[in-house]
Formats: sequence, C-alpha cells, structure tokens
Amino acid sequence: MARILKDNTNPNEDTQLSDRPVIPLGSHPVETDDYQVPTNEILYVFKNVCRWIQLRISGAVIYGRPRLGKTWMIKFLKANIPSYLAVDVPIHHIVSLHGKIAKEEEFIETLLFDMDHDFALTGKIGAKRQRLLKYLEQQGSSNRLRMVILFIDEAQCLDSLHFEWLMDYYNKLDLLKISIVIFLVGQPQLHSQKTIYSRGHEDQIIQRFMIEEYKFSGLKTESDIKACLKCFDDRSEYPKNSGWSFTRYFFPEAFAAGERLHNFSKDIHDLFSELRIKFNIKGPLEIPMKHMITTIKIIMIDYGKNSEKHMYWINTKQWKDAILKTNYVASEQRKSFEK
Repeated sequence: MARILKDNTNPNEDTQLSDRPVIPLGSHPVETDDYQVPTNEILYVFKNVCRWIQLRISGAVIYGRPRLGKTWMIKFLKANIPSYLAVDVPIHHIVSLHGKIAKEEEFIETLLFDMDHDFALTGKIGAKRQRLLKYLEQQGSSNRLRMVILFIDEAQCLDSLHFEWLMDYYNKLDLLKISIVIFLVGQPQLHSQKTIYSRGHEDQIIQRFMIEEYKFSGLKTESDIKACLKCFDDRSEYPKNSGWSFTRYFFPEAFAAGERLHNFSKDIHDLFSELRIKFNIKGPLEIPMKHMITTIKIIMIDYGKNSEKHMYWINTKQWKDAILKTNYVASEQRKSFEK
C-alpha cells in the first residue's frame, strides 16, 4: 500500500492529496523503469523507421555510443509502430550473441527465445531451423502487411556468418511472400563494419540489411532536455486514465501550484556543461539517456512525496547532486580515456 506522508508546512495538503492514487511502494513506473520516453531523438528515429517500413526496405542500421538510450528507443518503437501503421505487425527485440565463434544453432535459439517461442531449445538444429521459419511464416501471415520486424540489439557482435544465415531465412520466407525487416542497432563499430563489408565486396549484406542508416544521439540541447522533462510533466500517466502524471504524483502540491520539471531545462543543460568544463571532459555535450533518466529518478525518489525527507519542490543544487550520483562524470572521463 502506498504510503502518504504528512507535511505540516502546507495546510492545504489534504486537499491536494485527496485523489492521489494509492500505489504500492516500489511499483510506480518511475521506480520500475517500465515506461517509454519519446525524446526528440527517439521521435526522429521513429519517423525514419516508420518511413522505411512503409517502403518495405529489408534492413537498416541505427548506431550510437553506449548508454545514449538505444534500448529506450527500441522499447518506444516496439510499442508505437503498430498504432502508427494501423497494423498489428509482430515486432521482436533480439539481443545478439557475444560468443567468439558463430554457431547457427545458438543463433536460432537466440532468435526463438527472444521471440518468446515455447520450444526455443528443443530438438536438433534442423528441427530448430524449420521451427524458426514456420514461426516467422505464421506471424507474417497474421497481418495484412505479411511482415515481421526484428530489432537486433548489440548488432556489432554479428559477423558475416550471422548475416549469411539471415539471408537464407530471408530468401526462404520471401518465396512465401513474407517480408522480414531487420533493424541492426548497435555501437559505432556497426557503422565501421558496413564500410568493411563494402571494401570486401560483400555487397549482398549491405544491400539486404544495411540499406539505410541513422546515427543515434543523446540529449544535446536545452530543447532536448525540455522535451524529455515534459514527458514526466504532461505526457505520462499512472495509473491509466487517472490524470496523474509522474511529476504530479511525486510532487502533488507543487504541481497543483504550477511547478514543472521542464522549467529546469536550462539549469540542467548548464549543470552538465559546467561539470564537463570542471572535470576537463572533452568533446561536445551529448547526455546519455541513461544518466538523464537516472537523474530524474533520483529527484523523484529522494525528494518526492513517498520519501521520508520529501520536499514541496526541488532546486538547482538538488539537480546537481542527482547528476553527480549517476556517476556521469566518471563515465564520461572513462570514455574520453578509452578514446
């Protein structure tokens, strides 16, 4: 049962909290990370990916350095593409193997397991291959686009053998008039691999799975930060149809008085910039989504209504403390050192 704490400094609190949802502690989406945030960058990717799907391209590359929010992006795309296309097209998030030696049986098992197939590990390789093809055929036949979409995460770990197997599956399904659209999502090495394949005359890989590409970025501008914060202020809701955004739930009195997280967007942009200067972090500002989301989570959990030390509203100093608690500085210093 959610715990609602009294704040004797505000005589109007009972009125402000009278309809506040009762949510078990630890189960709010901010606490479980079970939600999608459509940042400016994610919306740019969404627009491109939907366009590529409508053009029925067979594959594209989306790459960017770690922790920028690519997994958040996949979650958002997976949840929103079907409604945009007005088709319940099957979409799967595949996490690729990190093995030193490529083995088709392990690859098939990974595909089946990440597609939630009940018998991903049963039988010999031939049976598993037929099971995979039959499953993709069934899913493709279930929608009017006759399509299945795969987002392969950590795709920089794939080698030419994986792509050869994917081409075999693609060709067999193409004969059945089923289309597989594969989005390769990974680190910058993925972009480098495309260059290597082109120099090695492996054009069939590029023409099949790397037709288009998109460089994914973190939060760069105050506008990017504001768009992210506004999701918590105005474009989020829990429980469903309750009218309680994430900011309203954690800071109900301040929200009722007109306070919003997005009003701190310039302060937050300046704080990240100042920390980069103070700790001699080179390169342009590009805030990883992981650090931004964790910063907001710290603000809400440490200072929000459910905290034993909850506050009416937050200030710039608390934003700075929250950023430092995410280990943003150490992470950026490590990346600079690795470069």
